[in-house]
Amino acid sequence: LNGPGGWLRAREYVPPDTTDDLGTLVYFHGGGWVMGNLDTHDALCRGLTNAAGVRVVAIEYRLAPEHPHPAAIEDAWAATAWARERWKGPLAVGGDSAGGHLAITVAATAKTRGLSLAAQVLIYPVTDLSNLDTESYETFAEGYWLTRDAMVWFRDHLLPEGHPPTDPMVSPLLRPDVSGMAPAIVVLAECDVLRDEGYAYARRLEAAGGLSACLEFSGVIHGFVAMPQAIAEGRRALEQIGQALAPLMDPSS
Repeated sequence: LNGPGGWLRAREYVPPDTTDDLGTLVYFHGGGWVMGNLDTHDALCRGLTNAAGVRVVAIEYRLAPEHPHPAAIEDAWAATAWARERWKGPLAVGGDSAGGHLAITVAATAKTRGLSLAAQVLIYPVTDLSNLDTESYETFAEGYWLTRDAMVWFRDHLLPEGHPPTDPMVSPLLRPDVSGMAPAIVVLAECDVLRDEGYAYARRLEAAGGLSACLEFSGVIHGFVAMPQAIAEGRRALEQIGQALAPLMDPSS
């Protein structure tokens, strides 16, 4: 598709049984806005397609630091608008980690621009780059997998010099109003620096009537859903996401 900064690669995953009104999930990969691509999240996207019975369209958006904020957000919105024009069934957005952050910003933009979304799938999303001192950050500062230092590095590469991390487009937990957005499925990992900000965002959505499901997985690390071949809980998470997402994407509902 043709994005704001040029052509963007996308990959379409379709379940065996398709209909004209099949739902579409536009998916944004994780990787700290700096790394990741269609191949790194291929297993995750295949799993979502099979579990939910929907079309998944993975987007390879522009990465920092060559393309700092808000390039990724601009690409994510352009991809979602393109998908709405291309397919007529229910439309949802989703992503993991940095991709979860992009999905949140798209859902918020859709609310203000009048684009109807059926759901948002937020897998251990980044929701607050202004506070890297939560309890989960303290507990898992040195890992496993994702560390506090890594998040600082990602943040520094994402944001242009002088751009405040308190900007609600960067830290959606700080948005004054989270009501009126598509129903959200939030997935959290116990051993993850992002756990607490994910909980906090889920609680705000719940208070605003916008939380469809909060799926919590014990004893697992950041990134586990993207490794279903190696981590059994990753496979279970995909199954549970599919069970929660399928009814939201039912064209007859």
